[in-house]
Amino acid sequence: HSALQAGQYRKWREGAWQNSQGMQTLSVDFGYKSAWDLERLQPNTFFPVPSCVVFAKNLGLAGAAKPLAGQVERWIGSAGADDVQRTSATITDTSEAGSSPYAAHTLNGATVFPRCLFLVNETESTTLIQAANTLTVNPRRGSHDKPPWKTLDLAEITGQTIEAAHIFDVHLGETLVPYTMLEPLKAVLPLKQGDSELPTDESGVGGIALGELERRMRGRWQTINQLWEENKARANKLNLLAQLNFYGKFSSQLTWQSNAGDRPVRLVYNQSGTPTAALLNDGDALVDYTLFWIACKSIEEANYLLAIINSDALEEAVNPFMARGQFGARHLQKHLWKLPIPEYDPANPLHADISAAGKSASEGAARELARLRAEREASGRVFSVTVVRRELRGWLRASGEGLRVEEVVGELLGR
Repeated sequence: HSALQAGQYRKWREGAWQNSQGMQTLSVDFGYKSAWDLERLQPNTFFPVPSCVVFAKNLGLAGAAKPLAGQVERWIGSAGADDVQRTSATITDTSEAGSSPYAAHTLNGATVFPRCLFLVNETESTTLIQAANTLTVNPRRGSHDKPPWKTLDLAEITGQTIEAAHIFDVHLGETLVPYTMLEPLKAVLPLKQGDSELPTDESGVGGIALGELERRMRGRWQTINQLWEENKARANKLNLLAQLNFYGKFSSQLTWQSNAGDRPVRLVYNQSGTPTAALLNDGDALVDYTLFWIACKSIEEANYLLAIINSDALEEAVNPFMARGQFGARHLQKHLWKLPIPEYDPANPLHADISAAGKSASEGAARELARLRAEREASGRVFSVTVVRRELRGWLRASGEGLRVEEVVGELLGR
């Protein structure tokens, strides 16, 4: 279905196709017959990813291509039924949408992957006396781990004692809920707390200057580097540091931490799924690639963005720009900045109202989270990110704070 309007198919929709040398190989007429938009057929059991059917007439090499644009035939109803409606609908090239100024201030988190080599759980030491300023850790296994990392033998880094200076708080998508953060995870990383840059050495083990690490961490880095080299995909030529700092997504956070400049407040939002954002109050915490982060000029600006990103109005507005899978729109990434979301202006009454609504929703969400935690712990029921997201979103849709957010954000987005 993305072929009808998503940006990655823009050249394909032009109908004039070329080879890698820029020579035209085929022209087609997409106006030959209207395309079928099948996204709204339910249930879509024959092919669960939303799809479309596109017709084209071969014009050969010399023909003037006619692009896929304008009107399509949208099918609505139950798949296979006799009464499926076919209506005319206009498709829009989403790559032509305007860009919000926040696109330039939004960065993806670090590639903390493979997770099992970096993320850890603290455990009890088996030694009689624990060395000062150290912690004993085990690799953290996750349900989303993929082969070969899912079943990899990690005995060499299990029950390992590491200098505390190399252990960092890290936030992933699983620690993010509407308007607030859950407890961070722990990661063992090849730098020391307070460092403003990674100790790089192109000729060093895995790209790291080992002399800059504490003694125990040097041994661990050598071990996980060997595991990486032995098990990474054959086509992957990156060393372990280059993997961790892919496109500078790790070092950019260190740069901000050492000098936030005029943007001292951070918020994060999720890469995929229902748009969710929260303020990140811990300036020393790091952000994983499943999150995007934005440095804001003030808490008022952050509250403004929190209200917008967490709103149902934003989700409704951004859906057309997102790829769709079996379970609906996915991969939020930077698509929300294709919407007309202006930079926060404290002198603008609507912006100030949105910021105030975001502040009230944040405070209410924090109270609800505390209540939910206490209730679950008292009853022995599961307290998980899935439960928290469901309960907080239910509260937002019914509460005065949540309804106020929808009112003012809807006005901004024209919903």
